[in-house]
Amino acid sequence: MVPQSRHDGPALMTVEEPTQPKRRRSLWKRFRRATRGPRNAVLARAIWGVGRAVGALPPPAALALGRTLGRGAHVLLGTPRQLARRHVGLAFPELDGDARARIVRATFEHAGESFVELGLWRRIAHDPGYVIGNFEVLDAALAEGRGTIAITGHVGNWELLAATVAERGYGLSVVARRVNDARFDALITRFRGDRGMEILVRDAPDFLAQVRAALARGHIVAILMDQDSRGGGVFVPFFGRPAHTPPGAAVLAMRTRAPVVTVFIRRRPEGGHVVTFERVSIEQGAGRGQLTALTARFTAAIEAAIRRSPAEWVWWHERWRRQPDA
Repeated sequence: MVPQSRHDGPALMTVEEPTQPKRRRSLWKRFRRATRGPRNAVLARAIWGVGRAVGALPPPAALALGRTLGRGAHVLLGTPRQLARRHVGLAFPELDGDARARIVRATFEHAGESFVELGLWRRIAHDPGYVIGNFEVLDAALAEGRGTIAITGHVGNWELLAATVAERGYGLSVVARRVNDARFDALITRFRGDRGMEILVRDAPDFLAQVRAALARGHIVAILMDQDSRGGGVFVPFFGRPAHTPPGAAVLAMRTRAPVVTVFIRRRPEGGHVVTFERVSIEQGAGRGQLTALTARFTAAIEAAIRRSPAEWVWWHERWRRQPDA
């Protein structure tokens, strides 16, 4: 029976009907929170197992499987797909809906290929033609004897980029934060550690000292700075919109005076990847204005790399989540 009320029928419906969807959503959220640990455990094991399995496949078959996995994720993962479409629209307002949808589909396929490439790493590492690039720019920076700061973003297969640099004998220290789930954090740390990379946790109390020590050893300190992460930041232009951006890379460049390069990896139409290094000159100066200007220059370089290969960026990240106060 419908509960009685002092109000008549229509008023009663107006009061009670909206509460039902909220209650269902609340129960669903509680269920997802309660099962997050077991679900992440299963997913982490699946990622590790699939990664090992694809390593036994011929590379063309593995890459085809990766594209298939990406297409499946595009269909199944509704929220990331919707976010990606919205963000592509913000970045490329001149494109029609079909063109935006094609970029998003290709982004998921690229993510699938990138995943299987990590499983294929042992084969890729022994193929000198799979990843090519102008490493002489990096060599010239390192020749100054003060290490090098490398600025990049989540463009292309950035994990393959780091693994390639380490495999070629360069000392590499990657600035990272711990992933919230310990299982996924262990997967990433294991892959990077097995490739010979050093991890510098940016939330560590002695982080700056670790960076200085790595540079003193002649290492490349790699920083990905294209996400709106927790903590302080400055607003700089990104695809014509203000984007809250961590200034850590600019702070390190200004404080250490180490040579700075940007580096990006992108797919070649004929297969494999090309890496592009570019030296960045750092003007003398200090203060928030210099910090913001340098962060804007680094961000502009990342935007240019995305524009060259728009299907190779993580469009589901909420890059413009925070905006300046009105």
